[in-house]
Amino acid sequence: MADVTRWRQSDGRTVLWSNVTGRHIALGDEALARLEGPEGGALRRRLDTLDLLADPDPLQRIPCRHASTLLLPDRPALWLPVPGSHGAGGHAWQALPLSADEHRLWRAMNSRYTLGQLVERTGVHRSDAVALCRRLTRPEHQALQLHVTPPTAWGRAALSRLVSPPREANARPADRYGSEGQTTLTSWHLAIANGERHFDDVETTVAHALGRPHAALSGVRFGERLRAALRARGWTDSGWTVEIGCGSGEVAAAWADDDYLRIDLSPALLATQATTAPGTHALCADGVRLPLRDGSIDRVINNEVIADLEAVPVGPDSSGDRARTVRAALERFGITPWPHRAWYNLGAWQLIEEIARVLRPGGTAYVSEFGDDAPPEEATQLDHPEVSIHFGHLARVAVGCGLEVTRIGMAELLGADLHARQLERRCYQGLRALAAAEGWSLEARAYEPHTLTLPRPVEGLRWVPTSDEGPGPLITRFEALLLRKPT
Repeated sequence: MADVTRWRQSDGRTVLWSNVTGRHIALGDEALARLEGPEGGALRRRLDTLDLLADPDPLQRIPCRHASTLLLPDRPALWLPVPGSHGAGGHAWQALPLSADEHRLWRAMNSRYTLGQLVERTGVHRSDAVALCRRLTRPEHQALQLHVTPPTAWGRAALSRLVSPPREANARPADRYGSEGQTTLTSWHLAIANGERHFDDVETTVAHALGRPHAALSGVRFGERLRAALRARGWTDSGWTVEIGCGSGEVAAAWADDDYLRIDLSPALLATQATTAPGTHALCADGVRLPLRDGSIDRVINNEVIADLEAVPVGPDSSGDRARTVRAALERFGITPWPHRAWYNLGAWQLIEEIARVLRPGGTAYVSEFGDDAPPEEATQLDHPEVSIHFGHLARVAVGCGLEVTRIGMAELLGADLHARQLERRCYQGLRALAAAEGWSLEARAYEPHTLTLPRPVEGLRWVPTSDEGPGPLITRFEALLLRKPT
C-alpha cells in the first residue's frame, strides 16, 4: 500500500496525497467510486503515474522544487507559505531551518537529476537526502515534488499551485454598506490614517505599482506615460487640470508644473499628494458633488477610483430610494436592466454626469478602472468593498451626457510592453511576510530584477511578464474612457 493521506475539501472532492513524492490528485465521489470498480482502469493508471498506488524509491525520482518556496541562504532556511493557513490577508509563511548538507542538496536540485544522482554530486548521505525529501513533500509543507521525468508544462503548473482551503473574504464592517446593501465608503476614506503607506499596505493600484520607472512603460513612471499617451491623443497643456481621487499622487506628479487641482475625500492622502506633487492645489471634496462651476474645467483625470464609489445591488423586487434612483438612471440612459439581482455602478455614473457638467466645451477627461462588460462583481480581497465597472453601461451614460467617447484598454492606451518582467506575486507576498517578520518594509511596486534591493539574500525569486500577476493589479483588467465635450 502507498503512503497516501486523504482529506475532504470544501468543494466536496477528496484529495489523495502521496507523502513520499508530494504528487496528488483531487477526485469527486463519482470518480472515487469508479476507482474501486472494474471500469476504473484508466483512472488507476493515472494514479499509478502519480505514484499514488505504490511508493517508489525516492532515489529514483527527480526532486522538483515548488515555485512558492524561497531560500534564505544566510540562515540557512527555506521560507515558504503555510498551505493550511489561507486567510483574508493571504497565506501565513514559515521558516524551515536547513542543515549544511540539506542546504547544499536543495541548491543542487534543478528538476533534471534524480535524488540518487544528486547524492553522488553533493556527497550528502542517502538517508539524509531521503529524510529531507520526506519532510518537504508533506502536505503541510508542499515545498517539493518527486517526478519520474523532468516536469512538463502541466507538471510545472502543478508546482505553482498550493493545495489549500479557499481564501476567506475580508471582514466588512457594517458601515461599509447602506440600508439597501449599497457600498458606501465615505467614512472609510475619511479614516485613512497613513497616506504614505496606504497603497503599499492596504490597496495597491496600477499607478502605484508602476510609480517607479519601469521597462513596461519604456523606462518611465505611470504618470509620465499617461500624460504622454493623452498628449498623443490631442490633449493640450493649457488651462486647469482637475484630478478626482489622486491616491498617493503618482499621476499628479507628472503634471506638477501646470495648473493642477487635486480633489480627494481623505485628508491623509491629500497631505501625501502634496509631498509627491508639490506646487499642485488641493481641495477636500466628494467626486460626485464637485464644488466647481459649470463649464469651467479644461481636463479631468479620474484614475482607478470609481470602483470605490457607490454601487447598488438591485433585483426585480428591490424597493427603496437607491433602487429607484438606479431604475431612473437606467431609463434615462437607455440601459437594459439585468433580469436578476445585480450590482449597478451608480456612483460611477454620477461622476460621469459631474464631469460632463464641469467640462468646458472642447474639454477632455480620462476615467479608468478595472472591469469589462460582465455583470459587476464585488472584490473580496480588501477590507472594503470595491465593485468592478461595467464599461458598456459607463459609456452609455457618457454618451447620454452629451460626451464623445473612446473606450480603450489601459495597457493599449499606455503602449505597455506586457513582456517586460516583474516580480511574481507569490514571491512578492513571501517577501512581504519576511519583511513583517523581521521588521523591515517593502513597497508594493512592480519590481524588476535590477530595482529590487533587499536587506538580506533571498534565492528562488521568479520574474514573470507584466501580463501575469505581480505585486500590483493586472493591468490587462483595466479599461479607460477618453471623453470629450463637443464645442
